[in-house]
Amino acid sequence: MVSKPLISVKNIFIIAFIIVISFMILTILLSNDSTLRMFFGDLFPIVIDLLVVLTLFYAAIRSVYYGRRVQMAWMFIALAFSFYTIGDILWAILELGFNQNPFPSVADGFYLIFYPLFAIGIYYLSKFSFSKSEMLKIFLDMGIIFIAVGLIFWTFLIMPTFSSQQNSFANIISVSYIIGDFLLFFVLLRWIYSKFDDYFVPILFLSMGILFMIITDSFYAYQTLQGTYISGGLLDTGWIISFIMVGLAAFLQASNEKIDLKRYSKIIIWIQKSNLISYLPFIWVLIAFILLLWVNDNQSESNYQLIKLVVGLIIFLVVIRQFITLKENKNLLVVAEKEVESRKIAENEAHESEIYYRAIFENTGTAIIMIDQDMTISRVNSEVERLTGFSKEEIEGKKKWTDFVVEEELDRIKGYYDLRNDPNKRPREYETKGQDKEGNIKDILVTVVTIPDTQKLLASLIDITKSKNAENLIKSSLNEKNILLREIHHRVKNNMQIISSLLNLQTRYTNDEKAVNILKESQNRVRSMAMIHEKLYQSKDLSHINFIDYIQSLVSKLFYSYNIEEARIKPVLEIENVNLNMETAVPCGLIISELISNSLKYAFPNEMKGNIHITLKSVDDKYELIISDNGIGLPADFDLNKLESLGLLLVNTLIEQIDGKITINKSHPTQFKITFKELKYKERI
Repeated sequence: MVSKPLISVKNIFIIAFIIVISFMILTILLSNDSTLRMFFGDLFPIVIDLLVVLTLFYAAIRSVYYGRRVQMAWMFIALAFSFYTIGDILWAILELGFNQNPFPSVADGFYLIFYPLFAIGIYYLSKFSFSKSEMLKIFLDMGIIFIAVGLIFWTFLIMPTFSSQQNSFANIISVSYIIGDFLLFFVLLRWIYSKFDDYFVPILFLSMGILFMIITDSFYAYQTLQGTYISGGLLDTGWIISFIMVGLAAFLQASNEKIDLKRYSKIIIWIQKSNLISYLPFIWVLIAFILLLWVNDNQSESNYQLIKLVVGLIIFLVVIRQFITLKENKNLLVVAEKEVESRKIAENEAHESEIYYRAIFENTGTAIIMIDQDMTISRVNSEVERLTGFSKEEIEGKKKWTDFVVEEELDRIKGYYDLRNDPNKRPREYETKGQDKEGNIKDILVTVVTIPDTQKLLASLIDITKSKNAENLIKSSLNEKNILLREIHHRVKNNMQIISSLLNLQTRYTNDEKAVNILKESQNRVRSMAMIHEKLYQSKDLSHINFIDYIQSLVSKLFYSYNIEEARIKPVLEIENVNLNMETAVPCGLIISELISNSLKYAFPNEMKGNIHITLKSVDDKYELIISDNGIGLPADFDLNKLESLGLLLVNTLIEQIDGKITINKSHPTQFKITFKELKYKERI
């Protein structure tokens, strides 16, 4: 990050003003003492020169932000003023140290190097990108002004210099200064016709510095011809001001603090509208004519003929310039006519589109409102009148969107409105409650969008009161049916528990062990079905039960029924989070009950210890149920299809019922593997 300069822009302007005023006052005070005036006039500018050169190099270093071109421009300007400073030092040495006339001398060589370097720096700062037609006009304008100014320089400075009694070398040096000023005037002129960038203000001060330098040099050349120039006189103030202007330009370039020109915006706009630059060639043509008239009475015939020829050239350039302007105006007229025609077509299309959009707006079948930034309703269609009971005249521009919202919904609606510029947080569609002119509460479905490039909203309102009431009736009816269905499952479970209790009671009055086992098996089967109904009425989903809870409860009941301690036979459950419908759950529960009962009764005789594994998981689009134990195993001649055992016959039948397949592994451990799909739920209503 670029560091902040030590002095503010305001303070540097104050310092610059003090320096100029001080120089003028001291020059006046020392006007009667030629020696002190000479010392002051030679040494004071050197101090200013050195300060300006340091500031210019500082600006060049800090101009890296603007690019290489701008940095190089300020470096050339810094070098130019460095040579000028050396020239001032040599001038002072010759005049004060050796008491010699410093003109012409080696100091003039450094002064003359200043002009091309300064011109190159200004040239690099200005941008000159225009169309070919604009370029041609600008070059003609610059040519007219340049030739007119050249006439003035020729008449009042160059020609009198060559006609003076000075030696030829002094004359050449004097003319070289005039040519240098002429070169600076060219780059100044080029800058006037250039496009400005972020460094507009620094270039403005540079230009003022150039202007002061050209004017001061011109007066210096004229006074030198007349022999009236006084070293250290008031004329030197012009060079001080030009250097101060360049120093201010450099400081503004280097400073992060910029001059605020907003207060002068009206003046800038007026200058742009008045197009003063376009009148410059004609002003200089007038000056050239006045010069021609003056030369006719005050100069030789040969000089008069030369100036007349040059003025003729200027007139020729003006004619060409006007010819190009007329051609451009003709082209602009054609373009304007096409633009007018295009606008008429666009206006007709816009009018036609407005008719279409108005027809769509009025006949969408839904109420549509346009909401301004302050929530005032600016436009509505006829459906809004039917929805609210208010007329368009009563709504548009008079009522706000919140006037139709019930009180308990106000905070929510205002919150949504505050988020109108954040569509990710504001819902595009939501339900609310509104009230019409009669105070009737209505359920409203609102769809809101932001109109592009505006702060306005477009809202579509649909009265869903009837739909909402119907939905509530359906929900109420569905809730009643759910309650009824839960009650049915509850009663079925209770009835099955009664049957289970009766079977349990019957075992107490039976001494036959075989009969007791049959009753217990029947009791377990009834209990497994009762538990399914119990899980169903306890579940939120009345059509599915979670098999993790079911199998855990079923195994626990079976172990309790057969009076088996888990310390002897340990159940190991590996059940995925599987939900099965009633069609599949009942046979599956009976299968698990039969196979676990079979293991508990026969697999672990004589207080043998072991494990029973129950696994249920989904594999692709099927389920896989595995029941295994590490007991004594199955007989070698075991065949599920040829058994007379009711339980295993029931297992075989239930597997067919759920369209499953069973695989039996008779090796140790014994394993029953059943794969099946969930049966489709059969509608009962």
